[in-house]
Amino acid sequence: MLPKKVKRGFWEIIFDYPSFNKRFAFIIIVAAFIFCVISYFLLFKVEIFETISDKISVFNSIVQMATLVLGIFAAYYALRQLVETRFTSLDEAGMQELKHKHYGRAFEKWREALYIRPDAYTLTNMFESLLLIGDYKTFDIYTGTLYHKEIFQEIHDQIILLYLKTVRHLLVKNQGEAEIYLREIVSIVRQESLSGFSWDFLDLKTSETYQNFQQGECKNILDNLISYLEGTIQPLRKKEFEEGQFASQAEEKLEVPAVLEIAR
Repeated sequence: MLPKKVKRGFWEIIFDYPSFNKRFAFIIIVAAFIFCVISYFLLFKVEIFETISDKISVFNSIVQMATLVLGIFAAYYALRQLVETRFTSLDEAGMQELKHKHYGRAFEKWREALYIRPDAYTLTNMFESLLLIGDYKTFDIYTGTLYHKEIFQEIHDQIILLYLKTVRHLLVKNQGEAEIYLREIVSIVRQESLSGFSWDFLDLKTSETYQNFQQGECKNILDNLISYLEGTIQPLRKKEFEEGQFASQAEEKLEVPAVLEIAR
């Protein structure tokens, strides 16, 4: 697969590291410069105002307008800093609620964080919390939106989304629908030669939803899927899993040392 080319943004062309502080200062300087140029032309170059009092009145109006615009920028800067802090605190709170198995509270935290800044990490955490609650209807509503087309750009995020959709159908014994996503996961993993994913599968394994999941083919598929994505699945079982035998329970054959064979 050919590597993707990332275009440099406008701010990266101007600054080596376009931090928000640099961008904000640049906008303020440009805005102040524009107002100075407008004031200069209106007061000294354009013969519209004849008396000094008219020019002073116009200058005062320009200053008031500039103050208003700069005040709006300053308010935006303060709000932006507040929002970023709020997003971080909500994300951390969601993780804490998840670790304490308060899945409903975790969902609420991440949903509020989503309103601030939608990203793949926030969405996948939301989706998983809905699975752990058992609210499949709401899960389908959120995963059925255009979020995955706009936000899930990275291969890793796409696979995690497919994994969550697979889990959703396995938990309700809808094996046929789950296998559609399983084939897509295997296809992407093999095509991209991927191994291991930075996702905490332990949250699902330790949940009450998983503990109450009855033994059977769907349970075997789910266990194999998690091992496959973790990169811990046995080679023989991995081979069968990638061939479409998703519930494979194949065990590796133990080779008997030659010394023991002679002894027999």
